[in-house]
Amino acid sequence: MVWKKVSNNQWERPLDGLEAFFVVTANMSAKLCDGREHYTLFASLNVEIDSSDVISDLQHAWKQLRYEQPQIATTIQDMKRLYTIPDEDDLDCWLNETFIVSDALNVEEMQKVIKPIKQITLYYVPKSSELMIRGHHYTVDGTGMELLCHSFLNTLAHSDEAITFGDESVRLAPIMEEVLGFSEPSIQAREKAEELLGSYLSNQPAIGPISKLGSVPSGKCQNAELIFSPEITDLLVKACHRKGITVTSAIHAAYVSTLMEHADPDSEKSRYTSMNQFDLRPYLPPPYDSSKYAASVYYAPHPHIINLPTSYWDLVDSFTRYYKTTFKQNPNTLEMTGAFKRGMHQVVSSPEFLEAPAPKDALVSSLGIVENFINHEYGNKIKVNDFKFGADIVLGMSMLFFYTFQGKLRLVHSFNDGFQKAEDIIVCLESIQRTLIEEFEL
Repeated sequence: MVWKKVSNNQWERPLDGLEAFFVVTANMSAKLCDGREHYTLFASLNVEIDSSDVISDLQHAWKQLRYEQPQIATTIQDMKRLYTIPDEDDLDCWLNETFIVSDALNVEEMQKVIKPIKQITLYYVPKSSELMIRGHHYTVDGTGMELLCHSFLNTLAHSDEAITFGDESVRLAPIMEEVLGFSEPSIQAREKAEELLGSYLSNQPAIGPISKLGSVPSGKCQNAELIFSPEITDLLVKACHRKGITVTSAIHAAYVSTLMEHADPDSEKSRYTSMNQFDLRPYLPPPYDSSKYAASVYYAPHPHIINLPTSYWDLVDSFTRYYKTTFKQNPNTLEMTGAFKRGMHQVVSSPEFLEAPAPKDALVSSLGIVENFINHEYGNKIKVNDFKFGADIVLGMSMLFFYTFQGKLRLVHSFNDGFQKAEDIIVCLESIQRTLIEEFEL
């Protein structure tokens, strides 16, 4: 699945299994929901930019980022990723389509009327001094989006005067399996992947909240946020460290506890079945582990099943072992990821998938400490005052993101208001917070 030159100015490679999974999912929702693509990710930044011509500087930095990371300008055709080395007309056309200046009051207002995108797109909202990057999940993942924000801001602060396109194909992101050295997994790895995927599928449906997903038309994409105070965040982090557990395990356990408390009475309440995300950049060699390859899908989903009901601390113990041992203490699992992702693509492409009831719980995803990826300042030119992350939930599972920024833990629940009520989502977030405060005696 290496990049191949197919004409004087065009390169292509087949999609990997996870990219293909997200393309099928996006195409499915786009066909049924006016072009809107499920799991389009976004990151917004409130910034101060010291510039006499902000828009011109943003345009130049965006073009430079395309040169440095051409993956942001790739498109999908027939399950292949395409990149075209642009001439001046191509570049102008791309810039007009992917750099948008909005006259909305803020990003939140802009998102109410936002249009589907073809490639990763940069938005600038002058009235609120906000930037937003949106990208399909088949081109970028959560950690990659944080790194892409950093790359863009760094480029904006240290832009090159002249950019000459023509050699950027050498920087196109390869698929993760090639970087790991497992283009063709062993028979044992394929068998293990089949076993894991089969276990996940056979344990669906599982516990879930009240949701109309699958029975009513899609509504609007929404993002509900709950921000912990710096004091409670600090107490939680210190308490987790004392107990030798991660904040991720603590929050995930609190979410499952909330599910048990507010479960749909018709859901399968005897088990929790999840497909969680592991950022694999720490296992990749340079430069693929860095922001130079931000626009990539360098993570792996991995299932986890817990029998219910159970206590909060049993949940914490289960998630602690799961997050610690899946890859960190078992590097052989890396070889299996390619086969597992190809299996996911095969499943989502099958008629049986369309007929099966969709999981109604949220996919849980940690973005970690944002400052590990994005600076507060870039030179003397840029200050970052706020950060928010979320996803467009159009026709499928919702998502629960959490991360810390400026010392405050933030929960963001991305959902569709056609399937779930905003007030129920707020109750969920508040329940997670209450569970953490009570269990850790904060």
